[in-house]
Amino acid sequence: MKRADVVSVRSLFSGGARYRTGPARPGFVWGPAEVAQMVVDLENSARDLGDDEGDDETVEEARFYLGAITINRLGHGAFALVDGQQRLTLVQMFLAFARDRIQHAGDRTRLDRLLVRRAIARPPEPRLRLSPEDHAWFAHFVLPPGATTRLPPTPPLGSPRYLLLAARFLEHTFAAYSQDDIRRITCFLLDNTAFVRSVAETHASWAPARPAVARPVVATPQPSHYLVAAE
Repeated sequence: MKRADVVSVRSLFSGGARYRTGPARPGFVWGPAEVAQMVVDLENSARDLGDDEGDDETVEEARFYLGAITINRLGHGAFALVDGQQRLTLVQMFLAFARDRIQHAGDRTRLDRLLVRRAIARPPEPRLRLSPEDHAWFAHFVLPPGATTRLPPTPPLGSPRYLLLAARFLEHTFAAYSQDDIRRITCFLLDNTAFVRSVAETHASWAPARPAVARPVVATPQPSHYLVAAE
């Protein structure tokens, strides 16, 4: 049996929450078309909410739904991500690009806490750990503060192609944003965007799900290729 609730993006990545994809799960496979569609929908929804600011009945509600995610409990705030990896990955990348470009130091700190869980007497933990072939790149070029401003001019050996394409798209997108744009869209994403979250009552099995979308075969990066951060 499953139970479902509606949760904002801010709540999804708050507290002790961490999401993990198993070794048998597919990696990030969204291409530029899917990335562009989600970003454009987010921009349009944020703008529409701004136009409706006088409507008290809608301002406090989540106006944009990113669909459903399915998780299994692993304990101590950790969850196995069964479905929804593509959308959560892109949301995390968007927050990282916003963190690295917003000028207010307090805002940067608050956004960083949604990307990496930092607790007293505990090592930092990524809120989202991707499949092994993607995570080393993600942990080096997305998660650390300032990382998205230092994307390599050429793909490093073994770079996950689709993550790099998404990062390049977001780099181009954020170059066109003003500081007001970044604050407005990011606030909308955190507080007026939501997922329908289904929590399975059984323990995660890490078994392979339906076949992944075809993606080019790339070499898996070895630990020496990247200084893996936020572990």
